[in-house]
Amino acid sequence: MNATITTFQAEPQLFFFCESGGAELLRLLDRAEVLHLLATHNYGVALALPILDDAHATATRLLNAHGVPVVAWLTLPADEGLAFNLQNYPRAAAAYQAFHAWAQANNVHFVAVGFDMEPPLSDTLFVGWSGAREIARRIWLARDNALFPAARAAYLELMAAARRDGYEVHAYQIPLIADDRRVGTSLLQRALDIVDLPADIEVLMCLSETAPAWFGSALIAVYGPSADALAVGSSSSDDTILSWDDLRRDLLLAAACTDIVYVATLEQCIAAGYLERIAGLDWNETVRVATAPYLVMQAARTVILTGLFIARYGKTVLAWMGWLLALILWLRGRRTPAHPAPDNRQRTDQQRNQPKRQKR
Repeated sequence: MNATITTFQAEPQLFFFCESGGAELLRLLDRAEVLHLLATHNYGVALALPILDDAHATATRLLNAHGVPVVAWLTLPADEGLAFNLQNYPRAAAAYQAFHAWAQANNVHFVAVGFDMEPPLSDTLFVGWSGAREIARRIWLARDNALFPAARAAYLELMAAARRDGYEVHAYQIPLIADDRRVGTSLLQRALDIVDLPADIEVLMCLSETAPAWFGSALIAVYGPSADALAVGSSSSDDTILSWDDLRRDLLLAAACTDIVYVATLEQCIAAGYLERIAGLDWNETVRVATAPYLVMQAARTVILTGLFIARYGKTVLAWMGWLLALILWLRGRRTPAHPAPDNRQRTDQQRNQPKRQKR
């Protein structure tokens, strides 16, 4: 059983994540047809910058020369975990300062800077029963996360510094961040060691990595309607790549929700020949979403939102329920008719007036 969604919208602004570096990055862009497609359709490239070297500077100049919008995707080296979180927030500020100095020294232009916010050890955190137990343990200890206030203040200042330097700020977040913000809590942020960044554009990562192909589509259908932007596709670190039908479906779904879509990754799209297909995509096509995965994802989100609501308002609700119960008992006591106490004096007079029985 499928749900049919018909989309009627213009072509969205696409940004392609690009994780390559060094000579591989230059070989990737040293193709006239690739640069032509990117420039003709105004596709952007989110260039990963774990290392600020001459190869990345040369690639950025090449993209600048062809009028391709470039986002500086700030990441850490692989041995430091790549993404940012509460535990490495000092490195985030250092990475941005190094990037800004490098960009000015090399005279390269970026339309935005992107910060990838992910939980530490995110590759195993959500996998299996051990992952569920770890998440439960973190939620239980979330309120004691002493790093959160200092890290949040540091990231707020970092976002402000990037704007002062003339960059638009993009934040790549897991979809759960939207639930935490919707309820008005920081419980999931504290539990997962992440921060709800005050970005100009928040990109919810709805990728189909380490999961069935329908996983990303269900995430898009559930979280997409309230998102600034969405990311679709699969990480190039995976052994498999989404089929064209799956990627096409996710692109159309995302475009129905937002006008900014990130695609993972440029390397995969070029290798599989998807870049040309995306350029020729009819964005006013009918999309079919499997109903069962959508309902499962919607139910899971409802459970998460309910848990967050209870965590925030549980004590208040219990307190008011206690007062309500006390009021009900008090009103019930007032309505119950009082039984008159027996009059001992009247009973004694009645006994005195009764004739005494004669003894035989």
